[in-house]
Amino acid sequence: MKRLLYIVWQYTWGLLQNLAGGTIYAFYRLRGCPHFAYQGALAVIWPVRSGSMSLGRFLFLHESYRPGDRALLAHEYGHTIQSLILGPLYLFVIGLPSLLWAGLPVFQRRRHDRHVSYYSFYPEKWANALGARFARPRRDPEARP
Repeated sequence: MKRLLYIVWQYTWGLLQNLAGGTIYAFYRLRGCPHFAYQGALAVIWPVRSGSMSLGRFLFLHESYRPGDRALLAHEYGHTIQSLILGPLYLFVIGLPSLLWAGLPVFQRRRHDRHVSYYSFYPEKWANALGARFARPRRDPEARP
């Protein structure tokens, strides 16, 4: 029942990010990328140079992801919980700031020069906390092609 509520809530309150996430997810699934389900979320391992991200219930894990990497999986799942909480505001409150923090050279240099953790920024710190609380520790899902 919780999983059904999670999915319904994602596709109503979080419609925008789920439409975007579903489109990207379908693209990589059609390309044959490994994928698996995790607690109502759908994950795909995508072959991109950038890192991982989440849009609604869709997790996009960097190609370096391995099934034993519980920290990354919990972190990205934490972003799906942020989507549930913020709904349409997610893209502006979490998505855009997180994308800029991760991708802009000025922030990359700042993190490097000042030895600042990527996870110290509020969207990432919050995703870690939510992932620690809501991502059930269990046997790791095996990615399947």
